[in-house]
Amino acid sequence: MRALINAFIVHVTLNVLVFLKGWYTFDEKKWARILLAVIFGTELVVYSFGLIFYHTIPDTITQFIRVMGTSWMLFLLYAGGLWLIIDLTYIISRRIQRRSWRFKDQSRNYRIITFLLPVVVVSGVMTHGHYKFLHPVVQQVHMTVHKQAGDIDSLRIAMVGDLHMGWMINRKHTKRFVDLIMAQKPDLILFVGDILDAQIEPILAERMEEELSRLSAPLGVYSCTGNHEYRYEAENKIRLLNEVGITMLRDSAVLIDSAFYVVGREDKIILNRLSTEDLFASQGVDLTKPVIVLNHTPDNLDEEVRAGADIAFYGHTHHGQAFPGNIATEIIFEVAHGYKKKSNTHIYVTSGIGLVGPQYRIGTVSEMVMVTVKFE
Repeated sequence: MRALINAFIVHVTLNVLVFLKGWYTFDEKKWARILLAVIFGTELVVYSFGLIFYHTIPDTITQFIRVMGTSWMLFLLYAGGLWLIIDLTYIISRRIQRRSWRFKDQSRNYRIITFLLPVVVVSGVMTHGHYKFLHPVVQQVHMTVHKQAGDIDSLRIAMVGDLHMGWMINRKHTKRFVDLIMAQKPDLILFVGDILDAQIEPILAERMEEELSRLSAPLGVYSCTGNHEYRYEAENKIRLLNEVGITMLRDSAVLIDSAFYVVGREDKIILNRLSTEDLFASQGVDLTKPVIVLNHTPDNLDEEVRAGADIAFYGHTHHGQAFPGNIATEIIFEVAHGYKKKSNTHIYVTSGIGLVGPQYRIGTVSEMVMVTVKFE
């Protein structure tokens, strides 16, 4: 509830600031001021109604309000940022010229152009960002592991992260994701957590588990847990994933075809989870065979490297999802997105196929990763 209240405060604050900016810009155009009042007033009323009565209104309406509200907030953040840059540039340039920098001295045309230009630019950027969310890319990655894997000389792995199925990623989106995964005809499907978002209610209401049950691969479907699996009714959500055929590896390992291991770590939210080395020891992992580790958060890559993992897959970062989040994740994580090799360990951090909040990918991509592994 606190998160919802904080989001509402930010939402209202941005609405007021941007509305006042427009009100000042169109001081001599009554029709424009009326239009602004209608747009901002309607959005705020609808968003507030959805926030207060989301338990009682139909899910389709709730979904529309969520998409509208998060999109509007992102629009205000980007447009507000551009207006701030424009205004600061104006002030600095006028000060350098030793001229008055008061906004009331701006010409009417200047005010209108500098108000509308960010609206057009941000609308274009967001349209492209929504298209990128709706059309995930398939990243092709190749790795060579210098170990024998029984009779298997190569392996095609569909590596997927962060679906976040729930209120924002509904059954329609889930079906697209499952169709894309199955179209690759992988030998093995591996998730790196956050398959489900928060509450289980939207999953059950739309019977989204029916889409997940279509996932299949000759060598199986496996996942580790993510932090969102542990938000509300964790055991019920994890049980549901197991029941639809996704084997949840919770600090456990499985030897596939007597050829290679897939090891799934508990999410770091579990404070007493095993270290990677202890996990290998407890599960009797034979390091002469190839070992693939699934770990949701890439905050300590060296742990998998020291343990002797051949391949380590991660998610969680979303690569920031939308600018400037991508810059922030690059600062925070050693690898925020993509491939890296450390010692003998191949590492890939996926930006995820789904997302949280606004349905936009700006400066990042929605992706699934097809990893071709050769064993030598």
